Amino acid sequence: MEYSFEQWVNTQVHAHPLVGSVVVEFSNWGVALFGVLAVGLWLLSPPGDTRWKRACTAGLSAAALGLLVNQVISHLWARPRPYEAHHDIVPLLARSADPSFPSDHATAALSIAFGIFFVSRRAGWLFLAFAGLVSASRVLAGMHHPTDVLASLVVAAACGFATARLAMEPVLAPLIRLTSRATDPVLARVAGLPPVRRTLLDARVRSVVVLVVCVAVFVRIVIAERAHLLDEMELSVLTAWVCVGAVAVHLSAMRYWPRSAVRD
Repeated sequence: MEYSFEQWVNTQVHAHPLVGSVVVEFSNWGVALFGVLAVGLWLLSPPGDTRWKRACTAGLSAAALGLLVNQVISHLWARPRPYEAHHDIVPLLARSADPSFPSDHATAALSIAFGIFFVSRRAGWLFLAFAGLVSASRVLAGMHHPTDVLASLVVAAACGFATARLAMEPVLAPLIRLTSRATDPVLARVAGLPPVRRTLLDARVRSVVVLVVCVAVFVRIVIAERAHLLDEMELSVLTAWVCVGAVAVHLSAMRYWPRSAVRD
């Protein structure tokens, strides 16, 4: 049954070049962007506040732990990739010699998301949604079996709980306080610079910047995929992108860093 699903997905993706291009781009850059967003949580914490720092630390620590667990599992069972097990499946990305089970990309993204989720539910849901897209892209690209991603989900949930709930106070919290002593003065000074204060601490300016970035990314996609837009771009895709942009602008307008944290 899993092979039939994989074969159907692979056929559909190759039949729609626009979908394939989006999957490739997202699969290549999704995890890297995910890590950048997770690190960005540390920057959202005003000096003396550790909530977002805890979320950042729990997420990144969970990813490191999850990838370590994956190494152990892959040495116990070197499962072939879908294109190795079934030669009629053609991957969208460069072939890898690593075992298929579990997915490292999905584990990294989901572990970060679960680590953040167990610290902050509101931010965690957003990261889990993003991690779900990263995980799905690995199956759509023909790089992993669906059960590889399901295994990554289990590993990630366990690692996220371990770092956010079990290891936070005895292990991670002292490291956060130690690191904060070095980063807080630097971040406070940078945030105090007039250009930074006007751009990052002004919710209206932030929302405009994010809106411009969303429009620029969309224009880039239109230019790159113009050969397939008229015959493959559905209204649902445009609607989904508008929703993503609206959510991004809304989040950018929220005042994560109070003005009181920086002297005017």
